[in-house]
Amino acid sequence: MTKNMYNLLCGILASTVFLTLAGCGGGGDSNYIPPTVYTSAVAKVKLNGELAGKAISGAEFTMTLPANVTPASATGFVTPTGTFAGSTIAPIVTYIPASGPTPGTVHVVVSSSVEAGVATAGEVATVMLHLANGATPTAPSFSFDSVATTVIDTLGNPITGMTASVAGVTLQ
Repeated sequence: MTKNMYNLLCGILASTVFLTLAGCGGGGDSNYIPPTVYTSAVAKVKLNGELAGKAISGAEFTMTLPANVTPASATGFVTPTGTFAGSTIAPIVTYIPASGPTPGTVHVVVSSSVEAGVATAGEVATVMLHLANGATPTAPSFSFDSVATTVIDTLGNPITGMTASVAGVTLQ
């Protein structure tokens, strides 16, 4: 091999190495938008079923939380809204954290301060939640214990056939 051929091959090899290195690292797609990581959510709880001409004075339900979802704070994370909006009776809330395979639950008792009760089913409470580890719950992610859901009329009698569910979740 002549010295000129040797220099030519070295030059080609060096150029190949430099071009390869120039194409590595850096940039990427400048239009890339990282996924949104939500840290909180608002769940709207509603009552479903027929009132059969009765008025609601209160409701009690147990909501099972999805994985990585907890109350937003130690107290005051449930407020009466919708048909119970403006109630002067504070909800009674008990939170039981998840433990191993057992999911966390929120037990809620809400009451209407309107003496005549509430004549329509629908939204009754808003639950403020904290999200961890990329959780993005949807309404079907929450479940309710149908045995522990009780809706009471103005005479203190249960209204049969009523259930609770999450009407919607807003991620924030």
